[in-house]
Amino acid sequence: MGKEFFYTGSYATREQEGVKAMRLSAEDGRITERAGLAGMHHPSFLKSNAAGTRLYVVSETGEEPGSVFAYAVDAENGALALINEASTLGGSPCHIALDAAERLLIVTNYTGGTVSVYEVRGDGSLRLSDNVAHAGSGLRGDRQEGPHPHSAIFDAANRFALVADLGTDEIVHYRIDRENGKLIRHGATKAIPGAGPRHMAFNAAGDMLYVVNELDNTVCVYGYEGEDSVLTQRQVISTLPEAFAGESTCADIHVTADGRFLYASNRGHDSIAAYRIQPDGGLELIDIVSSGGRTPRNFAISPDGQYLLAANQDSDNIVAFRMDSDTGRLRPTGEDVESFKPVCVAFL
Repeated sequence: MGKEFFYTGSYATREQEGVKAMRLSAEDGRITERAGLAGMHHPSFLKSNAAGTRLYVVSETGEEPGSVFAYAVDAENGALALINEASTLGGSPCHIALDAAERLLIVTNYTGGTVSVYEVRGDGSLRLSDNVAHAGSGLRGDRQEGPHPHSAIFDAANRFALVADLGTDEIVHYRIDRENGKLIRHGATKAIPGAGPRHMAFNAAGDMLYVVNELDNTVCVYGYEGEDSVLTQRQVISTLPEAFAGESTCADIHVTADGRFLYASNRGHDSIAAYRIQPDGGLELIDIVSSGGRTPRNFAISPDGQYLLAANQDSDNIVAFRMDSDTGRLRPTGEDVESFKPVCVAFL
């Protein structure tokens, strides 16, 4: 049976192996470590190209401009060889988006309040081509005192990029100027005040956008009109059980490749919420299951659609779940791998 390479990012120091290359066995769900890489401070988010030959990693530093690194991937053992490093011109870079043509890469800088754009050259190296500043604030003075871009996503036509700004409660729409590698502001969609939009996922057709809101623990469902990049709110659904009264914040969101199911993570309740995607794009809650640890900041679905891996930041572990292809339910496989402050899982 096949084996899938994946990489983990973490809140490790430069002296620690903050990025790990691992393999997941499709046959039994076993996870084995293959290689490790030190030298980066807080390598917190990772993104690979479609061929699995390049890996891009941000160094999430807060008080000084962060960096984004480009690596070549060794297909045999997962080892990484540095191609180049580029400044993000902003603090706390926390997310990477790569367009379908793999010609542009976007990094969002959480504390810097900016969005950085890079030209991806033929050898996989990065060249900074734009840096766009956000402005404004949100309802909550403790978390929304200023702009906090948290993620970006390209639409299906690769004409627009959308940026979720947790600080301003907005989804900001940018038209892509490919000739110059720049983002041209096209407009913005206001989120529910105090919601704090964080991560996003399109459905398979690209006409529905799902946004997980960190601060109010919801998923917002939007219809998307790609011709002019317009979002229309269709549904808001909680990620938490009705009886839960503690503190929790949402983190990550993913849609299965077949477009039938959606998952979102809760930090505090420490769980993964599973939803069935209805024919009209709306969501129906299936189940909310424990993430098997504390603070599931990030999770990933294996390319074959059989497994979900949850990275539990504050319990230092990665937990594997088998996904039921008929019901969408998650079942722990028993595979629980120790890993220092894991905050990202990225399959090749």
